[in-house]
Amino acid sequence: MRHQRIVAYAWLGFAIAAGSVALASSVDHRSLNGTIWVANRGVHTIRGFDAATGELVKTIAMAPTSQPGDLAYAKGKLYVTEEFGTPPAIAILDVESGDIIRRITFAAGSRPHHVHASPSGKLIAVGLYGTDTVAVIDTRDDTLLGPWDSDPTPGATGGRIHAGVFDNDGNTLYLANEGGNELIAMDPLNGTVLWKLPVPSIHELAVTHNGKWAYVSRRTANRLALVDLENHLEFTDVLTLGLPDSLELSANETLLTVGLRTSPAQTAVVDTATFQYELVTLSEPGQATTIAGHQWTSPSGRYTFAAFEGGLTPGLAVIDHSDGNKVVQRLLYLGRPHGVDLALP
Repeated sequence: MRHQRIVAYAWLGFAIAAGSVALASSVDHRSLNGTIWVANRGVHTIRGFDAATGELVKTIAMAPTSQPGDLAYAKGKLYVTEEFGTPPAIAILDVESGDIIRRITFAAGSRPHHVHASPSGKLIAVGLYGTDTVAVIDTRDDTLLGPWDSDPTPGATGGRIHAGVFDNDGNTLYLANEGGNELIAMDPLNGTVLWKLPVPSIHELAVTHNGKWAYVSRRTANRLALVDLENHLEFTDVLTLGLPDSLELSANETLLTVGLRTSPAQTAVVDTATFQYELVTLSEPGQATTIAGHQWTSPSGRYTFAAFEGGLTPGLAVIDHSDGNKVVQRLLYLGRPHGVDLALP
């Protein structure tokens, strides 16, 4: 028996070192197509998992020490932020081959951070977190529009654009200006600022399909807020949550997932009709030092894939919302897994 235990521990150590073992019992084949991609700030790689099974598809090395923190899929390509690269950059990869097509580079200290695609996939927005600017990329030929300055006032340096999220038609880009404590509406094609609304502690946002509302995480205020985008006169806090960060709406918008930056790693699953919520712990029981990253929620609202770091077995948790918000699979990815998105075949 002792010999069997030693063999089992040796196998687990090998599997963890390889970073390719699923950390839960076998799962049924999920009715999902495509590859879930995860950006890892600790080991400077991105990794793809089959969305239906969780099987490892591919691991791709990014620029050394670049700390790729987020990524987005559009038009057969992945747009990956190399926030601390030399120089900082957006790396553009062909999904099928895994080859880097090109890099769009930025000035030192610009910190390309969260990245979002427009619903049509025609545009990509990247918050340049070290500045008050946002980079917009035309995915047809990967030309850079801008970067656009959210505050062109001479000498203005206090802004920090954490994220830029498009409305459904791609005609308006909403910016979370964390440094300026404001929500900004911008024309993504020319950088014209349309309006601004003070929102203290703003961090991330999700826009409804009809363009009328935005859910906003006010991270250091421990609040989730709702903004009327048509009148844009005020925000209304609707929930108190611990350090709310990334936000994902299901296609029917009845479910909102909120990544929390408290420990252990948790995602709040919110009913948007009632604002009742359940906290789902992503990491294995007993791993108290873990922290959630980003998440992707399937259009049906059934599954959420949520990244988490820390502890002995960081990686990606698969939540089945139809099974009582149960974590049905955990996928190991050593390092600091953070940004998550789905790429279609």
